[in-house]
Amino acid sequence: METVVEWLPRLGALLTILLGLVGFFRPQLIAGAQQITLGSPMALSEARVVFGGLHLGAGVMALALNAPVIYMTLGVGWSVALLARFYSMKVDNTSLKDSMPGIVVDSAMATLLLSGLIF
Repeated sequence: METVVEWLPRLGALLTILLGLVGFFRPQLIAGAQQITLGSPMALSEARVVFGGLHLGAGVMALALNAPVIYMTLGVGWSVALLARFYSMKVDNTSLKDSMPGIVVDSAMATLLLSGLIF
């Protein structure tokens, strides 16, 4: 029988897929929450690719292959996204208040996906 810890990376992959589905079909929801204006059809298309396609593809393949190295790769990706948020707070002067939702999501996703290495 598998333990909860063994399911945490799968949960991270499922949540990555869920975020990918939202980004693919409703990129305005994610863009609006991040104060990103999608002012042209190409901007909308690019948002679908970045917020949808990449997350959806990565999450689906993580579940399909079910290999620790895939979960680790996805977890490192979320970790670097978190690092980018902190870097942006410094160089772009984004506020902690505005960055907090992204920090929470990125850190939770990284923790779930890397939990097999941590626990």
